[in-house]
Amino acid sequence: MTDKDLSQKYIKKYPWPRRRFIRGLFGGMIDILANVLVRWEITGKENIPKKGPLLIVGNHFNFLDTIAPIRATNWPLEFIGDFEMPNAPALMRIFPNLWQTLKIEQGTPNFEALRSSEAVLAQDGVLVIYPEGHVHSGTLRRALPGAAYMALRTGVPILPMATISDNNWKLFKTITEEKRRLGVFTKIGEVFGPLKSEHETRPSRDEIRDTGHLIMSKIGALLPKEYRGDFDPENV
Repeated sequence: MTDKDLSQKYIKKYPWPRRRFIRGLFGGMIDILANVLVRWEITGKENIPKKGPLLIVGNHFNFLDTIAPIRATNWPLEFIGDFEMPNAPALMRIFPNLWQTLKIEQGTPNFEALRSSEAVLAQDGVLVIYPEGHVHSGTLRRALPGAAYMALRTGVPILPMATISDNNWKLFKTITEEKRRLGVFTKIGEVFGPLKSEHETRPSRDEIRDTGHLIMSKIGALLPKEYRGDFDPENV
């Protein structure tokens, strides 16, 4: 099977947009709950392009930053990731299955995830990926290869997004003990790219490493200094 035939196969398998009714209903439920439980501020909406293809990248400090692209955009989004959220409420733990996210198995070749993602972007779709992989606390971590590899192979524009909270993501503790909603703040940066590999569809390790660092630095530029870790543009 040629690359062209393979691409058409995956476009048929993953038409964009998918599951609009279910995703719209679930997104509406998320919006209602977020408005009740969270005081969410979003800045930089003017940077959101009017059309795809688009790769949205963001930090992954908490399950709530998964919601940020849903609240910030009106796109019928595709998500890709492993989406392990052990400390998330039940509604968010069913998110991957209900939304039918494109699943990554850490430590495997992930051919299906790669081809499905490329199919979405080939249809001018909008894909969300968290380059660090797992949810973690503290500061930004090094990107796993996936986001950089995808950016270099597809050459689509990239939109960085960063999300933090005002009480270390302690959602229910803020509500029960401080008697207020948790403050969550999302900042959307300017689109950058497209990025291209000198080796066409087979980016080198150095290109993937450097592109991953660039992506994380773009996210870091949107975060307060204490969250940037090794990705502070002021230190470049």
